Order: sequence, then C-alpha cells, then structure tokens
Amino acid sequence: MLLCGIFGIICAMTFIVIVASHRQFHTLTIMLAFNSAIAGIIVNVTCGCQAIYQLVGDGNDKLCSFRGFLLHAATGLLYQTLCVQALHRLFVVVFATRRYLRSTKVMTSITIFQWLISITFGIPALVIGRIVYQSGSRICQASLTDLTIFLYLAMFIYFCPLTVIVLIYIRIVHFTKQNSFTTNIQHSPADQHRQRRELRFIRRLLIIVGVIFFMSFPYLIFFLRAQFFPHAESLPYAQRVSFVSLSFGFSMWMLLNLIFTDQVRKHLIKTIQALSPRQRPARIQPQNTTVQPLQTTTARITQK
Repeated sequence: MLLCGIFGIICAMTFIVIVASHRQFHTLTIMLAFNSAIAGIIVNVTCGCQAIYQLVGDGNDKLCSFRGFLLHAATGLLYQTLCVQALHRLFVVVFATRRYLRSTKVMTSITIFQWLISITFGIPALVIGRIVYQSGSRICQASLTDLTIFLYLAMFIYFCPLTVIVLIYIRIVHFTKQNSFTTNIQHSPADQHRQRRELRFIRRLLIIVGVIFFMSFPYLIFFLRAQFFPHAESLPYAQRVSFVSLSFGFSMWMLLNLIFTDQVRKHLIKTIQALSPRQRPARIQPQNTTVQPLQTTTARITQK
C-alpha cells in the first residue's frame, strides 16, 4: 500500500505540476482530468498514511474511524470524477447543439456538486459509529458483515459511478453509429474526426473503469463470502488484501490519467528528452588518399 501510494502521488503530482505551470493546458477537457488528479493525490496520500499507521502500530487510535471515513470519501471522490468527465463527453457528442451544457460555468457547477456529494456521503456512517476497527487488518472500515452500511457506501462509491459511466458510453456509441450509418447526411471530415476522438476518449475512460472493476474484485469476493457463509471462519487478511489491490489500482489510475491526456503526455516526453543526455555520434575521419600524392608531386616540382 505504501509503495503504490508513493507511485500514485508521483504520477498525480507530475500531472498537476505540468498543467498548473502551462496556460495552454487550461482547457476544459484537461481541467476535468486535472480534477481526477487532485482526487487521486488525496486518495493515494490517504492510503499511504493508512499503510504507515499499519506498519508502526495496531492503528487503533482516536483518529482510526476518521481515517476510515477519509478513505471512503476519497475513493468515492475519485470514482465520481470519472462521471463528470463522462457527462462532459455526453454533452459534447450527443447534445452538441446545446452549447450551454458544455460551458465552463455548467461544468464547474457539476464539479462542485460532485465534490459536495463525495465529502458528505460518508458522514452518516461515521456519526452512527459504523466505521469500526478491524483487528485482523489493523484498519477502520465498514464491516463486511454489516450489510446495510456496506451497501450504502458501495452504492455511492462504486455502483452509481460505474452505472452512470456505462450508460453514458452506450448512449454515445448508439448516437454515433446512428448518425454515421442510418442517415444519408454526409459528414465533413472534421465532424468524423471529432466523433472518432470522442469515442477514443470514452474507450480510454472504459479502460479505467475496467481497472476499477478488477481492483475491487477481491473486496467483492470477500464481501460475498461473508454474506453467504456467515458462520465460516473470518479471514483476518481479507480487508488487507482488498486494500492492497485498491492501492495498486489507484496508482495505476493516476498513471493512465497521465498517459491518456495526450497533450500532457507529449509535453512530459519532450521534457524527458530535453533533460536526458544526448549521445553524439562519433565522427568518422576519412583517410586523405588523394591530397598526399599531390603534395609529394608539388614538392618534387619545387625542388626541380
């Protein structure tokens, strides 16, 4: 968890520094990815701090429940930033005629609303004391056997964001295919390029969704085991394994966010190439085979 958290922080900070220091990257699309990078650095810092607490001691202190709340809130925050990006793609492709939907004011309002939901949805679980200490994992989380609070948190963190993203992707693909193949309207090359670009962006978004699914798979398996086999022996390492998988996914997420943002990736590659020492090719000195005989002939003529 600690190593993955450090790697995720490095990737997120790289993205944030590049975007913040170059005004040409302050476009709406990149700023939405910037929003994901901020959420990513929060969740990776939280995971790294939680790993330190687990390494130093048992982690059962006064702030244990609050750290569990932060981990839930940061995870939900990161997942919900993808929903905002998917909504922006929906407004650009499907509702292209309604330009006000993709304006900076509308997207800023949606982003603020997303942050408010992410910060507040875990407060009820914290207030009623359902984020409890798990002695086997040395971490405070919602218990796998607490069905009500676990499903409540999973709905905000996992199921709702993934459902929204998948439905938006289906709508965009259906709209694009319908306009491309079932109508006789001849689209300009610029429109066709824009449609391919939007579909490529959504496919990249789905790759990140796939990362989310696979990194959450161990948690889902242990949860189903706890529900269908309530009398089975509890596994003390269940949540620890689950959070190692989640931490790895968070770090990979930040790496993909850096790679999939084309302008930021190209700038980073150029910077690395400029800083790396260039090996100059060795110059091949040609042998002077014609000048020497001419010099010898000239010397003989001079002597005569």
